[in-house]
Amino acid sequence: MQAEIRWQAPEFITYEKGTDWYWAVGVIAITLAVAAILFGNILFSLVIIIGTAALSMQASRDPEIREFAVGDRGVQIDDTLYPYSSIISFWVENNPHEQKLLLQSEKMWMPYIVMPIAEVDPEEVRNFLINYLPEEEHQEPLSQKIMEYLGF
Repeated sequence: MQAEIRWQAPEFITYEKGTDWYWAVGVIAITLAVAAILFGNILFSLVIIIGTAALSMQASRDPEIREFAVGDRGVQIDDTLYPYSSIISFWVENNPHEQKLLLQSEKMWMPYIVMPIAEVDPEEVRNFLINYLPEEEHQEPLSQKIMEYLGF
């Protein structure tokens, strides 16, 4: 058995966003901000505007290429190591259009770690991890699916 499996992949899948997408986000944000002002909540209106600006900037950036690895000490993303003792179980999503490694973490603030699989066989990753963690079917978090659907 090999000591580790390493690969590189973009941190997220990019979707083409035209000017119509940005206009729609802007119109929705302004509508919500005006509604907040009409209800007398100026602070919430400011939060909506600032949040929309931050969201638009995040949506317009290109993904960085990340280094992923599974080894005998744990799972690694760039310089961050997630030891097996902090991971409850794993699932390898092996669809023809996307391959992902889903890890259920013990951490309350980050219950799932989702890692794209590229350049390596997902079955090879699964066979490696089965020696260290229990395999349990997981679904990608709904919030992440919604963000991907909306183009983030």
